[in-house]
Amino acid sequence: MKVLIDQWGARNVGIALMVLAALFLVAALMVGWEAIQRGLGILALERAQSSALGLERRAAITHGREAAEWMPRETAAGLSAIDLSDPKAGAELARLELRVPMKYRQTVAAIQALHKLHHQGVPATSLAAGDLALVTHLLKLAKGDPPGPVTLPDSDLPQAPLLTYAAQVRFRAAWALGTPELIRATAGELRLLMPTHPDTRGVELVLSALTPAVPDDTVRQLAGSLTRSDKRDLILLKLAAIVPSRVAAFKGLLPISAGAAP
Repeated sequence: MKVLIDQWGARNVGIALMVLAALFLVAALMVGWEAIQRGLGILALERAQSSALGLERRAAITHGREAAEWMPRETAAGLSAIDLSDPKAGAELARLELRVPMKYRQTVAAIQALHKLHHQGVPATSLAAGDLALVTHLLKLAKGDPPGPVTLPDSDLPQAPLLTYAAQVRFRAAWALGTPELIRATAGELRLLMPTHPDTRGVELVLSALTPAVPDDTVRQLAGSLTRSDKRDLILLKLAAIVPSRVAAFKGLLPISAGAAP
């Protein structure tokens, strides 16, 4: 320090130190502000995800937009801010794909494919191999094909959002067909891929009812744990129809007017 003062003068050295301190202070403030922004963004994203799991779509989108404002380049925040039920959301997804880091663009492209599938559109063929294979399978399901095994490339697996969406579509297709083996297989996929799905207990009931090794008492307990509703009644009626051996387990739980399952 003495050498610097002798060479540059005490006044100049003092000014240089003040400038250096100011630069460090600005850098610290910037880092601190970014940390605050990210913290607020994460809180908003957690609220969005919680609302989505509770099927509160409007609240989920509102919190998602708040998260996206705090973290504009965060893929999860950007996706949660978009109302995928809106047929015009494709333009927002296209803009998000250009805004997020390169390594996440494949994920956004997969969501774009889901959006088009949901709105009866045809997804782009420029998807990664794994995503394209799953989209091709979903298009076949939409035409009425049964949800049989899916062949996926080992080197390029599909994005998680596509997998979870496909699990739901496959289960619905199997449920509509009423084939016990397909229902059990697709219910297992859905339970594995979406353990926090709002209808998880219903899926567990279906799996248990279609698994011979599970005793009737367990099936009855699961059925009784479901909230009494038209949905529960329809599930029980369907299960009674495709697995007649479980009718005894549903005694007292089936609608009174149901002499037999349809």
